[in-house]
Amino acid sequence: MSDQSRSRGVVYVAWGKAHVDVARRSAASVKKHNPGLPCVIWCAADDDATGFDDAFVIPADMTRPKVGALKLSPYDETLYLDNDTMIRADLSSLFDLLQKFDLCGAHVMLWHRPRHKRMWQTKVPETFPEINCGVLLYRKNAKTEAFFDDWQAAYDAAGMKIDQPTFREVLWHSDLRFYVFPPQFNKRIFEASELVYSDQPKPRILHLPILRPQKNGFKRWFSNLIR
Repeated sequence: MSDQSRSRGVVYVAWGKAHVDVARRSAASVKKHNPGLPCVIWCAADDDATGFDDAFVIPADMTRPKVGALKLSPYDETLYLDNDTMIRADLSSLFDLLQKFDLCGAHVMLWHRPRHKRMWQTKVPETFPEINCGVLLYRKNAKTEAFFDDWQAAYDAAGMKIDQPTFREVLWHSDLRFYVFPPQFNKRIFEASELVYSDQPKPRILHLPILRPQKNGFKRWFSNLIR
């Protein structure tokens, strides 16, 4: 299969109206800057999936849907996005990484903090920090399928509520081709200097807590301003 004929798409996982609504907003930003790039969502059977190209029901036995659904992507090349993301540019160059690599992600920004150094079974060098699993790019092949199986098994065995420590350790032991893409494709802090003139690269994917479902009226209003 040629690179030109490989299917590409975006995958979300959400359940409950508030989270699906936030994912829908993210998907709309994908389509605004990437016309023709399809978006699908894994959600509950009764969730409104309007705005997505397709929807799949999260199986009741899927212990961590975010982990379990990745292997089941309908695309050859997949960009997984957390719901609290906003796309601000064309993503073609990001997908182009999959001409060479199997799996890509960005480092956790505050990797030096103790909570991002939690160990399960393997003491990993601090110079191999956690990957933020809210933006992941991957090819569908035997290596990534095996990696997702191993990650799921590690997550279940570890008993942690968070998935990044096990991702880090499974990645450390893996031989798949992994690449760390620039932080602008998983921008966790929106700096004031970027709102005015700056020679810094512009954020391509915002991934901000303010974009999550907000109960506070002001935060909800501010969240809706970010486009």
